[in-house]
Amino acid sequence: MDFCALSVKDFLKKVAEKSPTPGGGAVGAVVAALAASLGSMVANLTIGKKGYEDVEGHMESVLETCEAESVYLCELVNKDIQAFDQVMSAYKLPKATEEEKNAREMKIQQALKTAIEVPFDLARRCKNIIISIERLAKWGNLNVLSDAESAAYLLMAVYKIAYANVMINMKSLKDAEYSAWISDEMSQLDRQMTSTYDRIMDVLGKRNG
Repeated sequence: MDFCALSVKDFLKKVAEKSPTPGGGAVGAVVAALAASLGSMVANLTIGKKGYEDVEGHMESVLETCEAESVYLCELVNKDIQAFDQVMSAYKLPKATEEEKNAREMKIQQALKTAIEVPFDLARRCKNIIISIERLAKWGNLNVLSDAESAAYLLMAVYKIAYANVMINMKSLKDAEYSAWISDEMSQLDRQMTSTYDRIMDVLGKRNG
């Protein structure tokens, strides 16, 4: 099933069902796509407006990024659900013999890496989009700055969702080198997200003031 093809009402019903999917990761991807769409809206409402001629190049670049990320994030919704289902399937494999136990454990570890990589990718997408939102905060149409602000709030929330999903799957991972690499990458992303978000709020405060 393509969850991004569902209506908003149907997607909400699916989330509310007695099933672990779609869960926080899929919902986070949808919210990040909405944040990107808000970014596209602000860019579109700046391009061609009097007084913003000098920043049209910035707005066109933001529009290109936000549109591409929104499309990608829709695909990530389905990938997140598939990743979780793979983990659950791996845990259900037989373990009666030593050979079955070893095969099961290998499948679990492989599935966990996929379940880590999807929210890790979501976190990186949040970083890509929030960099564009900073450009909107600096140069976007003053009349729709609250929408750029809304996008920044949403992206920070989604980043925290992605972080939580990465960390919960890391608990069962046995590859110490891979875990250390992911932890380091997430720490860098955390610094980038926080610093960009803080700059956005600072700029918006000045422009709105």
